[in-house]
Amino acid sequence: MTSTRNLEIANIPSYFRCPISFNLMKDPVSLCTGITYDRVSIQRWFDNGNTTCPATMQQVHSRDLTPNHTLRRLIQEWSVKNLSQELGIVERIPTPKQPADLLQVHHMLQDITDGYMRLENLQRLHGLARDSEKNRRCVLEAGAVPVLASVITAAAAVVTGCVEEALATLALLPMDDEKTRKSLTGPTQLEQMNWFLTNGCCSSRDSRVYAACLLANLVEQDVEFKSAMASQPLLLEGLVSLLKEEAATAAVSRSCNNNNNNRGSAAAAARAGAIASLKCFAAICLARKIRVKAIDAGVAPALVDTLMLQVQPSSEELQLENETVTELAVCVLDLICACAEGRAAVCDRVEAITALVKIVLRQSKLATEHALAALWAICRSTADSHIQLEAVRAGLFTKLLVLVQSDHDPRTKAIAGHLLRLLQNTGRQNSLECLILKPL
Repeated sequence: MTSTRNLEIANIPSYFRCPISFNLMKDPVSLCTGITYDRVSIQRWFDNGNTTCPATMQQVHSRDLTPNHTLRRLIQEWSVKNLSQELGIVERIPTPKQPADLLQVHHMLQDITDGYMRLENLQRLHGLARDSEKNRRCVLEAGAVPVLASVITAAAAVVTGCVEEALATLALLPMDDEKTRKSLTGPTQLEQMNWFLTNGCCSSRDSRVYAACLLANLVEQDVEFKSAMASQPLLLEGLVSLLKEEAATAAVSRSCNNNNNNRGSAAAAARAGAIASLKCFAAICLARKIRVKAIDAGVAPALVDTLMLQVQPSSEELQLENETVTELAVCVLDLICACAEGRAAVCDRVEAITALVKIVLRQSKLATEHALAALWAICRSTADSHIQLEAVRAGLFTKLLVLVQSDHDPRTKAIAGHLLRLLQNTGRQNSLECLILKPL
């Protein structure tokens, strides 16, 4: 605590500060865009589901993090000269880690197969995969997926530490190759992942999050896997429970102002689980039959709780972290509102209408488009004018007037126009209350 305050007091040069955290960089690494960040900050940025360079907002074609040795040396020299003299502290910057070696990974996999120091080797493998995309490709090339798949299907209840490490590593690996996916998409493997998601290893949240992340990677790449997932009702309920936990954890974290490091770590893990869960639902809910199954599993109220939390006032940093959650949640809500069962489930929570209206023009353009589509599906299909009046009270009418004159795509502007006419008709049939315009 004292060290952090001292660093805030020190006159740190701007080019030694991380563009994300604004703290002194301890392990400076450069992206393919040429911008340098602190390794911990940029890794957290990517772990939260972002795919852009935070400074330039360019899409990154590679997540490889290249150590900036020159800047690291300059920061170390400055730290020794300034912080040690002015504040009596010297923060040593860690030495950059060496990239994975293919032969080394082969030996580790062989030891895992033979059962020799299995947990230690699985932990080392996980560490390598976590360090960089280059390492992950190396682990994949070494044939790690079948070996790790055999670990999670062998004795889930016996060596839980091994299973959790195997799941964690698999969740990090790219699943864009069909041969890679085959060893993980069979009925036995799906049943095991279902067990992890609904029970976890010794009730560990991490194992459930890892299982959800792995499922998200698989379902985004494999069309047939979507139907297999939908045939597991307990699996869908497990994904819903991760959403509920993220909302509960985030609410507690905000109420405590994120002062506790353990609480912040728990919130980050819960957020990762929610993102993985939402990615799964966004992929599988494209089919109507699966949407109904997801609704039966309770996804609608969980989505509403998630969105209600996202539209609450928060710091700029928290808004950036939650943008992915908001976009995914409103995308899934838009999908389930395409069927009558989904609309009915959403209308059971009138605050859902308020949350959707708040998202329009306040969040990203993508979030606005999905929120507007969901509102149109609900308002045009319901016979209850109270829903439409609630949307107007929340300020939708004013936002629609802005949207029809905005630079949004023609489809979104057309939906805004349809909603305007619908709300005007509702106003004529009801009281003048619905004509009250609220500020954006």
